[in-house]
Amino acid sequence: MKFFVIFIVLLLGTSIAQVRAEDTAPYHLSNVSSVLNKARAEAKNITLPVNKHSEAGQKAAKETADVFYSPEFQNRMQCQQQRLEKEVFRDYISPWKKEAQQPDSGKAKEPGSLAATEKVYLFISSSVPEETIHAYLADIARVGDPDVSSVMRGAIQGIGNKKANAQYFSQLLKIDPDCQDERIPKKICPRLPIVIKVNPILFTKYGITRVPAVVYVKDEDIFIIQGDAGLDYLLERINREAKSTTLASLIKKIQGSGR
Repeated sequence: MKFFVIFIVLLLGTSIAQVRAEDTAPYHLSNVSSVLNKARAEAKNITLPVNKHSEAGQKAAKETADVFYSPEFQNRMQCQQQRLEKEVFRDYISPWKKEAQQPDSGKAKEPGSLAATEKVYLFISSSVPEETIHAYLADIARVGDPDVSSVMRGAIQGIGNKKANAQYFSQLLKIDPDCQDERIPKKICPRLPIVIKVNPILFTKYGITRVPAVVYVKDEDIFIIQGDAGLDYLLERINREAKSTTLASLIKKIQGSGR
């Protein structure tokens, strides 16, 4: 499997100590080469110690991977996701989810959608500003492709904290973040027709250590980019390597959404 990793590096500025050139230049010119040559010579004689825990570590890693990808663990994750949908998302996803579950009679996917062998994952967490997440989710909702999804590593304050989860996800998915739900008279603000997946396995599978991050899967190829930028821009950077016509159409669909 090929991995293509693209990183966005944000230059935040560099602080440089001011020193007199006449003091440093002689040392730089006369000694750097000899120091490097000495280091190379000494490096040849370095022997790395044997890691006596290597075998045990590999065994533990294999056991962990076996648990992660076992049908039992996958079923547990699926149950947790369904629990979130039922207990946290239920009030505002039921109407559009019921409609989405209707048979499509073999209808082909809309233009600008991904092929059957393609997927896009947006990895986020509560550490990302809500305004940024909302912009990402709005783009995903406009695309309307079930193969473009958002993923979090875990629920807010644990899966058992229903109130905190409901408040957080409810706010994220509001079409108008300033809209307020009301009990009397009952008023539920419109929400984006998507579900945020909670799946730590995907974070592990793709080695996601920073968010936001986008993963594009095409057949057996995986493209990863990490950085705080618009979804269309991140996908454009990926597609410089992937060169997918369907991904290019998806990007145009995001850009033409009237944002």
